Amino acid sequence: MLKRGKMADYEQLKAQLLFKLYRKGKWGGAHTPLKNLLHLMDNASIKESKKALKELTNLSWILIKPSTGEEHISLNSHKTKEIKEFILRILKINPSWLE
Repeated sequence: MLKRGKMADYEQLKAQLLFKLYRKGKWGGAHTPLKNLLHLMDNASIKESKKALKELTNLSWILIKPSTGEEHISLNSHKTKEIKEFILRILKINPSWLE
C-alpha cells in the first residue's frame, strides 16, 4: 500500500499522463506510440508510469492497441467527462486549458 504522500504523487503522475494525451488530442482513433509518452523519463519513472497506465486501462480511460509492431495509446472518448474531472481535480489547472 502506498503512503499518503506517495499516493498523491502517484495520482499526480496519472493526471499528468492523461493531460499530456489530452493536450495532444489523442482520443480514440488518434493514437500515438507509447514510447512518445515515456521518452523523456528515467527507468524508475517509466516503471511507475507503466503501472499507472495499466490502472488507467483498467478504468477504461485509456486504450492501448498494437500497431506497426509497437503499442499505441489514446484516451477513451467515451470517458471524456471522467478524464476531464480527474485532470482538473488532481492538477488543479484552469478549466479553460481543457477546451
